[in-house]
Amino acid sequence: MTLMPSPPVLEVEAAALSAAEHAPHTDRAGRLPDAVAEALTGTGLLAHFVPRAFGGAAGRFDDCLPALLRLAEADPSTGWCAAVMTSMSRMAAYLPPAGQKAVWAHGPHVPIAGTLQPAGIATPTRGGWLLSGRWPFCSGVHHARWALLSAVPEGAPGPRFLLVPRSAWTTEPTWSGAVGLRGTGSDTLVLDTEVFVPDGRSFTREQLFTAVDLPADGDCYRVPHEAISGLFFAVPLLGAARAALNAWTAAASRHPSAGSLRDSDAALATASGKIDAADLLLRRAARTCDEPDALTALLAARCRRDHATAAGLLNEAVQALFHSAGVRATSGTSALSRLWRDASTAALHPALAVPPAAQEYATSLLRRAE
Repeated sequence: MTLMPSPPVLEVEAAALSAAEHAPHTDRAGRLPDAVAEALTGTGLLAHFVPRAFGGAAGRFDDCLPALLRLAEADPSTGWCAAVMTSMSRMAAYLPPAGQKAVWAHGPHVPIAGTLQPAGIATPTRGGWLLSGRWPFCSGVHHARWALLSAVPEGAPGPRFLLVPRSAWTTEPTWSGAVGLRGTGSDTLVLDTEVFVPDGRSFTREQLFTAVDLPADGDCYRVPHEAISGLFFAVPLLGAARAALNAWTAAASRHPSAGSLRDSDAALATASGKIDAADLLLRRAARTCDEPDALTALLAARCRRDHATAAGLLNEAVQALFHSAGVRATSGTSALSRLWRDASTAALHPALAVPPAAQEYATSLLRRAE
């Protein structure tokens, strides 16, 4: 009998309590407080997908969901940053050995920011590239030590990811007017001058999207990025929806005669049902990606479909709770108001968009039926 390794222990409760305590301040400040960011680094999440050679777990997707969900329920902005940085750690494992060593030589608990959208200018030069430009929407950029930035070098067939250290960039406060997830600090990363990125600190988008030419050992790296990417944005939305449901029921308990709250049994039942359904979809998708040998093109497309479908259900649930709660529960300073803003913003992420996910799923399904 083959014994499966025990899942890594992710200690997130202290970080969750800190995130919940600071949530209103985080929303106003526009970034995670240092205390929350430090607590997040200590949870073990940032090492979950780090290669074993550098002290990480090269872990399973299903095993990290409870920890990410707990943080997102405490504060969606904290959960969002945790999920993005956890995902970025998996992406960084596609770096050549020299790049992996640069990031994790002193330990696996390293916060990494980045973005998949190509921007900036990457000029090929001897031994690497000269990189400059601006990359918006870099969640967690203020607490990251490294960033993976996407660019299309001159003459290249497609985008590459290039790794730059914290000393290379500045930030512009372009996230300050965000409607929700204000605490993610998703400002613009700026390289004012050209930064040399050596060959050993870069990999192609094709490697990430096809999961080929893997420089690290582990099943989690054998999953094409689009099959799993949406999970890391849908789970924070699930946490926000669960928190909104808790805020709604707490308000109903405190004010049993508050009109619409007590008259909205259907809204409560339907919203909670959608939240549970989304939870089941996301857990199935994670477990599917944890079995890369069985991950067909159709199953990968189904995972992407499920991420988008779950996001739609969760956004509908939060919208219904908010609109049925009454003025008292939806005041500008209420938790439900903040969670509504966070959920509405999270649902807009491109990784959760229905049209491309639907097209890929339909194409895969119809091709199989031919």
